[in-house]
Amino acid sequence: MNKATLPQGIRQLAKWYEKGTLKFDLPIQRASGQWSLLQKSLLVHSILADYPIPALYLVRYKDNETTYQALDGKQRCTSIFEFIHGEYALHASTPNVTIEGTEYELANKLFEELSEDLKDLINGFRFTIYALENATDEEIEEAFARLNASVPLTLIQKARTEMGTDLARWTREMTQLPFFQHAIPLTLAQARRESELEILLQSMLLMDAKDEGYEYKAISMREVMKYCRDIRGVYTDERKKIILCIVEYLSDAFAEKHKFLKKTNVPMVFIMADLAMQNNIPPSDFKTFIDNFGGSICVDYDVNMGSGNIKRAKTEGRLLAMFHEFVRYFKIPEDSGCSPIGGRDSDRSEDMVRETLKEEKENGGIKA
Repeated sequence: MNKATLPQGIRQLAKWYEKGTLKFDLPIQRASGQWSLLQKSLLVHSILADYPIPALYLVRYKDNETTYQALDGKQRCTSIFEFIHGEYALHASTPNVTIEGTEYELANKLFEELSEDLKDLINGFRFTIYALENATDEEIEEAFARLNASVPLTLIQKARTEMGTDLARWTREMTQLPFFQHAIPLTLAQARRESELEILLQSMLLMDAKDEGYEYKAISMREVMKYCRDIRGVYTDERKKIILCIVEYLSDAFAEKHKFLKKTNVPMVFIMADLAMQNNIPPSDFKTFIDNFGGSICVDYDVNMGSGNIKRAKTEGRLLAMFHEFVRYFKIPEDSGCSPIGGRDSDRSEDMVRETLKEEKENGGIKA
């Protein structure tokens, strides 16, 4: 791996971005939109007031043409590009800036409302930029981890480095499909935390528990992190194809936001969709089942919600409750061999779930 400096200003970086020479879709990178308006505004102020700004780190790729991927600095670049393109006005708390004896007000200003002198200073500003060349995926992952060692990444962001570049790239492609983008009613806060990736990984974990006998204690993010380490480098193309088929099936079933597809429910729906495909149930009929299930009261499902619902017993309790309604609705024999929690251990798992729920009822944790 080699490191070189780039003497480019914001104006040139913006042109590279528009041409596709500068990209911000490195799989292990965090999603856009992480910064608040105040953070974006203080970056603009720092540029004009000559405050220290951390360096940018780009990965240079030379193929038919040279391109750059942002390794560190995505939020800085996209925030300043958005400001230049008029996508936001500066925060009301942005301090004034004094340049060569003249004080300028910045609060609530759009880029086009700034003086020409300030616009030129922003466009001409040069970040300190380092370009990494001839770097392997492992070196890029390690560089990212070290650069962000003092930054409080969320567990879901750390999961990308745990699963490796290949799976990080593939899971990002999965979460860009219509089901994740249009059907799941995530709150703004959940979207910023990239909950769609968490949902996908929880669903993959449950699929592997069902089909491969994967052992897990919960579907918490810490357990998901362990799962990401376990599947790194060994998650097969066959498993990827199965997941893709399920997501496409769900995309066909749910063309718009559905109130039942909350974060807690989606992994259960994911497993049911796999069973529906195995039984040749059309997506439209599966949606009707979810409409009915979500609109009715299923006591066995509800008692597994609430506190501790990420634990294995309650997760499988919800799966079994939905499965029993599923086979009843579609008139599938329960001894047909399909199970939401896995082959030969399904009876043991059902007994474990029932025993756990019995204990909680006796301890007053669940109302019968």
